[in-house]
Amino acid sequence: MPKEETSAAKTEYSGLKIWDTQYCSPREAFSLFREGICSNFMPWSPEFKSDQGFEARIEGRAFEKGSAARVVMTPLVASRNKQNVAASPLDGIYGNFVLSGEVLVEQAGRVTIARRGDLVLYHTGLPVMLTERGGQHYEDLAFLFPRRSFSFSDEQAGLFRSTVLSQNRMMGPLASCLTYLAGNLATDPEEGLNAVFDACVSLLPVAAGCFKRPQNDESFSVPAKYLLREIMEFINRDISNVDLSPGRAAEHYGISARYVHKLFAASGSTFGSYVVAKRLEHIRSDLLSPLCRNQPISTLAYRWGFNGISSFNRAFKNRFGCSPTRFRAQFGR
Repeated sequence: MPKEETSAAKTEYSGLKIWDTQYCSPREAFSLFREGICSNFMPWSPEFKSDQGFEARIEGRAFEKGSAARVVMTPLVASRNKQNVAASPLDGIYGNFVLSGEVLVEQAGRVTIARRGDLVLYHTGLPVMLTERGGQHYEDLAFLFPRRSFSFSDEQAGLFRSTVLSQNRMMGPLASCLTYLAGNLATDPEEGLNAVFDACVSLLPVAAGCFKRPQNDESFSVPAKYLLREIMEFINRDISNVDLSPGRAAEHYGISARYVHKLFAASGSTFGSYVVAKRLEHIRSDLLSPLCRNQPISTLAYRWGFNGISSFNRAFKNRFGCSPTRFRAQFGR
């Protein structure tokens, strides 16, 4: 596809649109930035009141299920007022994956702060104010996910009002997709980028499992297999904790313990059986290891989260067909 160029400050190539203030006059810089933001994300009202010069670069793409842009700019305040909302044709969700600096988001009486590595989400249908902070520049990967991309009810969509998924709590697959888009939005073929963006759209409801909501609300439509995998990874990390329980996992992901049980039941298992199986795998490895030859079997059981020797012995015999003592004598090195 040939390159289409309207000016040095505004270019388009293979679906990638770029607005860059270094190629226009200081007087035109802020207007160019506003045009780029509104073109990618519907009407906004950014404000820049500093005496210093304004700089920004926007690299934006439209996808089948939304739009994304990597934005680097002089920190400013951006808002969507009632007039902006009324003039917006789409209902959906905004997201900012912070790459540098931090952003304070105010919407519906709720104030949150997202820092580097965090993802902040907020609704398109409500006024919002973003205060971007940083050193010389603030940078993020911004998104617009139209409502039609999801199966949210109105009540569930209300969860996305100035909500932050922090870096240390964000599910791994979503973080990987966001990081990939941030690094390759301007260089990779459109087909591959569209697939990654689709993955973000699919994973976002899973990430919503991290949000607090009523304990009896199990109607949230999520790809259950991804959420189940996240819970299993949480169990693996916390396997030696004697207090590991469905309630503990549920609290970590902002869901109910009942829903945790339902996820395991749908996979043909239970939370408890999965935990016991993982603990027994660790103990079996220890019994086979020369490094643990002189350690009492009870020590190994307690190390991996069993809180009673009799229950451990029964579980071990059921799983491996003999007692742990006999197993060590027969197979240990």
